[in-house]
Amino acid sequence: MADSSPSVLLIRLDAIGDALALTPLLAALRQNAIPVDLVLGQVNATVFSSAARRRVDVAPFALRAGDRNNRRAIARFGASLAPRGYSHVLVATEDPGGLRLAAAVGAPHRVGFVNGWGKPLKTLWAASRLTRRVVRTAGLDPRAPHECEVLFQLGSGLIAEREPTRDLARLRPLLLDLEPPRDGRVVVQVTDKWARLGIDDGDVVALLQRVQAFGMRPIAAASERAYADRIAHRAALAIERFERLAEWKAAIGGAAALVAPDSGAVHVAGMVGTPTVAIFPPGRNAALQRARWAPWAAPSRVLEARAGWPHAAAAALAQLLA
Repeated sequence: MADSSPSVLLIRLDAIGDALALTPLLAALRQNAIPVDLVLGQVNATVFSSAARRRVDVAPFALRAGDRNNRRAIARFGASLAPRGYSHVLVATEDPGGLRLAAAVGAPHRVGFVNGWGKPLKTLWAASRLTRRVVRTAGLDPRAPHECEVLFQLGSGLIAEREPTRDLARLRPLLLDLEPPRDGRVVVQVTDKWARLGIDDGDVVALLQRVQAFGMRPIAAASERAYADRIAHRAALAIERFERLAEWKAAIGGAAALVAPDSGAVHVAGMVGTPTVAIFPPGRNAALQRARWAPWAAPSRVLEARAGWPHAAAAALAQLLA
C-alpha cells in the first residue's frame, strides 16, 4: 500500500456494463479511505452512487478520435484536472483518449493497460504515457478472467485486498443512493440489445409470455422507444419506460429477479444482488465471453440463445426463485 495519502482519478469511457466492472475496485479503494474522482462518458456518468466516488466529470471529448481538435480538447481537460493534485491516475480503458488524458493530468503515478506483443506499436505508444503498465491480451484471454478481476489489477500497490470482493453488502451501496422498495416481480429488460445480439423478436415475445407466470415487470429505456414499441405491440403488453438511469437501477435493485441479454442491466443486477438469468449469443468464443461478463456477485444462470432458449430461461428463472 502507498505510504503517503493517495488520491485517485479513475478513467472509464465505455458503456454502462464496462463501467460497472470497476465496482469491486471502487469498494477496495473505499475500504482504504482513498478518495476517488471518476471521468466517465455521458452514457454512464450516473451509474455509481455518491458512496462510490467524490465527484464525476463527463469526458468532453470524442472516443476513438485522434484529430487535432479532439487532442486539444483532451489537453485542455487534463490541464483543468491537474490542479486537483492526484497522486494516481488509473486508466481503465484502452481508448487512446484515456491515455492522452492521463498524460495531460500529469499525476506522478499513471497506471493503465498494454497488450504486449499482441499489439507492439500500441504498447510502446501507451507505455510512454504510463508509469506502470498492466498487460492484458489483445483479444479474449484464454485463461478466462472476469472483467472485474482484470480491472482490479489497476489498484495493485494502492489497496490491501488481493482479490475483488463479491460481498454484496459492500457492492450494492456503490450503485444505489437510496434503498429501493422490494417489488416482488421479475424484471425483463426490453432492449434493442436483443436485436443487436441477433436474437429474433419472436423469441423475445416468447420469453415475455413465459415469464408472465412469475409476475413480470417489463422495462425499457426511453431512448429505446422504437424497439420497445415494436415488442409491446407483438406481445400485447405494456412496457414501463425510464428516462433516468437512477430509476432504472432502482427497478432492478428492487426486483425479485432479472432476465436480460448481455447488457448493462445484467451488471447492475450482478452488483446489487438481484438473481439474474443472462442470455448471451452463441458463437466460437461464447464460453470466454460468458466468463468475462457474467453477473459478478448475484446468484445467476447464464445461457446461450440457442433454439428453445426462452423455455430454458424460464426453467432457469424457476430454479433461481426457488
